[in-house]
Amino acid sequence: MKNTFFSLLSILFGFLTLAQPRNILVNVDYQSKLGTCEPSIAISRKDPSKMVIGTVLDGIFYSSDGGKTWKGKQHKSLYGVWGDPVLIADYRGDFHYFHLSDPTGMNWKSDEILDRIVVQSSSDHGNNWTAGAFIGFNPPKKQDKPWAVAHPEKHTLHVSWTQFDRYNSADTSHKTFIMYSKSVDGGNHWAPAVPISTYPGDCLDSSATAEGAVPAVTADSSVFVVWSRNDSLWINFSHDNGKTWLDREKFIFPHRGGWSMSVPGLKRANGMPFLMADASAGIHRNNLYLTWIDWDPKSREYHVMFSKSENKNGEWSPPTTLSTGDKNLARFAVTGCVDQSNGNLYIMYYEQIQTEKPEYRVVLQWSNNGGRIWNQQIVNKDPVKVSDQVFFGDYIHIDAWKGQIRPVWTQFDGVTTNVYTAIITQKNLNMDRYLFFVY
Repeated sequence: MKNTFFSLLSILFGFLTLAQPRNILVNVDYQSKLGTCEPSIAISRKDPSKMVIGTVLDGIFYSSDGGKTWKGKQHKSLYGVWGDPVLIADYRGDFHYFHLSDPTGMNWKSDEILDRIVVQSSSDHGNNWTAGAFIGFNPPKKQDKPWAVAHPEKHTLHVSWTQFDRYNSADTSHKTFIMYSKSVDGGNHWAPAVPISTYPGDCLDSSATAEGAVPAVTADSSVFVVWSRNDSLWINFSHDNGKTWLDREKFIFPHRGGWSMSVPGLKRANGMPFLMADASAGIHRNNLYLTWIDWDPKSREYHVMFSKSENKNGEWSPPTTLSTGDKNLARFAVTGCVDQSNGNLYIMYYEQIQTEKPEYRVVLQWSNNGGRIWNQQIVNKDPVKVSDQVFFGDYIHIDAWKGQIRPVWTQFDGVTTNVYTAIITQKNLNMDRYLFFVY
């Protein structure tokens, strides 16, 4: 009987150990003047032990041991660095870092800020970077909020973003549109930027602004871009590698509450959509997956939504709610990825722990069957504290490759913001389920 008791305790301890991934502070040796937040991560497709993270305002961090330790420094380019970092990895093992520009170094004191989208590449796992190519240079218009994706088997990179006639302008003659460009040589040269939206948004950088454009590419080089504007979700797509697009974008779903959100403890939060494609060799190859936050400003309900498309022609499954538990728990900053080595799908977001406190957890949900059945994992060890006195960032991120899963998120320590990751493998996620069943 005594041995049985200790055996059960051992099983329970093992479950708790596996259920709590090891959390790693990333920015141990570099902190930007605005704090470290809004992280984006990429895992090398040649060597999963090599990883790179970009952060606001101008941080670059790289790891050679699977994310257990990190080295960081200030990131620089010919055109300046002003946040909105986006990290992607291509099939050759190169990393690509997209960010906003600040050519004069004077930021908002200069009219040149945000005059282009900058992309820099590294072929040595993030140690050294090219001086910088640029996309969308069209002064005096401002280029903001990029996201990018790499084709899993070709040299092609795709990027989409928002172009402002004038940033933060209340003038109704000033508009925002969604822009697109691509590179077919691994980021060295870029096609002229083209608008892929026809319905304009305003320029107030809020829910009526056309923003949150995320591209996804399928194995056959079809390209899809989804964004939010005026409390609605929109899509445009190309079936010829970005050469031609629909004449007019398609409405997908209502976006209740819009992408600019209100959550306890923060001055600014977002529920922008995030689009993913399965370009793996698995049975769900060429599926599209879409997630976003649906929220009601009056009832204070928050839902993480999910839909998928299996035909690449803009037809989507009825939206379902992924989030579980109290619907009045605030949820925001949803993101996701597909492990292109096996087709596993991961979605991650912040979720309030209790309605009475502005403290959050990082929730990871994953599916290995195309989004039919979901499993859940809490990623963070300590509660995520927030503050309405600091910039907390507009997004978090996650990447996965060959069963190695690395989420990145922001926490506030009472003085400044910091970025964390967690050591997670699909093997351990599977083991968590097994141990829970046994216990």
